[in-house]
Amino acid sequence: MFVRVNIGENELVEKKSKFIALSRAIDCRDDVKHIIDGLWSAHKAATHICYAFIADEDGHDFGYYDDGEPSGTAGKPIYTALVSSGARKTLIAVVRYFGGIKLGTGGLTRAYRAAATELIDKVGFSRNERFVEYGIEASGEAYKKMCASLSKTPSCTVANIIFCGDVTFDVTAPPTLDMDALSAQFGARIVKRTEKYVAVTGE
Repeated sequence: MFVRVNIGENELVEKKSKFIALSRAIDCRDDVKHIIDGLWSAHKAATHICYAFIADEDGHDFGYYDDGEPSGTAGKPIYTALVSSGARKTLIAVVRYFGGIKLGTGGLTRAYRAAATELIDKVGFSRNERFVEYGIEASGEAYKKMCASLSKTPSCTVANIIFCGDVTFDVTAPPTLDMDALSAQFGARIVKRTEKYVAVTGE
């Protein structure tokens, strides 16, 4: 289980410069470029889009970017705020519109960290758990037996059930469940498996 910053936005104005902080959920560092490209499309007149991210559950896969601001004044303060929050698999970007008054390195550092911190305080957190989603094919009898077994397993859900000769359905289950063994027990077939993260509560 890990904590993510909820998706949201907050605006800070410092000496006429506008700092728009945005939080987004990510599953890997490859998601970052796509999100930043989208922000540039939405904020074509922005002076800078600086960001920081933690892409894994352990905090080992991380990065930050100053986007032309003086080194260490933008991405790293955002990252510091993110680390202090304890969040994982989260990107925080801060879009800056320059207001005509230079803030200096100290002022920039404080503004970027404040923008990220205020955003985190505003939107809060969600606790997330990792699940695996399986696509299953089974006979009608095997489907009934699997559902009966899965009903005894906490946090398992069955959805997207289609009866057409054999039964196809999706099962979302904790990664600790040995779905291969369970499927083999009832003569069912796993046709796909995908990891996903589910928010279980808000904080």
